[in-house]
Amino acid sequence: MKKKVIVIGSGFAGLSAACHLAKAGCQVTLLEKNETLGGRARQFTTDEGLVYDMGPSWYWMPDVFDQFFESFNKKTSDYYNLIRLDPSYQVIFQENKILKVPAGRVALKEEFEKIESGSGKNLDVFLKSAQYKYQVGMNEFVHKPSNSIFEFADLRVLKSLFKLKMFSSISKEINQLFKSPIIKQILEFPVLFLGAKPENTPALYSLMNYA
Repeated sequence: MKKKVIVIGSGFAGLSAACHLAKAGCQVTLLEKNETLGGRARQFTTDEGLVYDMGPSWYWMPDVFDQFFESFNKKTSDYYNLIRLDPSYQVIFQENKILKVPAGRVALKEEFEKIESGSGKNLDVFLKSAQYKYQVGMNEFVHKPSNSIFEFADLRVLKSLFKLKMFSSISKEINQLFKSPIIKQILEFPVLFLGAKPENTPALYSLMNYA
């Protein structure tokens, strides 16, 4: 007899959970308070027919989406095509200065160099550290089921805590590499999606910059 499971909420997490549970042989009921998909999967349509995404603004961590579809012998390209925007977005500062953030890393370094000499090289240092945090953080922390604290009682993981800079803030890490308030604000911006201030957010979360 199939196990009966109820998943509450049809956002991306709920949809993913429901799909994996169904694949495992469960009889799944997915509950959603809205008439359409919920969470960050929601869309809003105006009377004029304009469609707005209610959740996503950036397509972060594409490998997570790829892994999901691969679990069902599918590809993301079977369902949608991604078009890279360049510039990625623009930042409007209080003094009416507008900075268009380019999609390419080389172009971004050049843009930073116009603001602060040496910042392009320091950006490489920052992103190399962020890459390590992303790879280790995703593999050793995020993808663990978190059923027990002993899942993390691995010497290799414990040693990585210091390299991941779990005990320092992302604001402090950025301040050590950059002087320009403009560059600092750009690099601190992603962690605002966590609902916390950069000075209170562990430096681990520079992985969001890499993503």
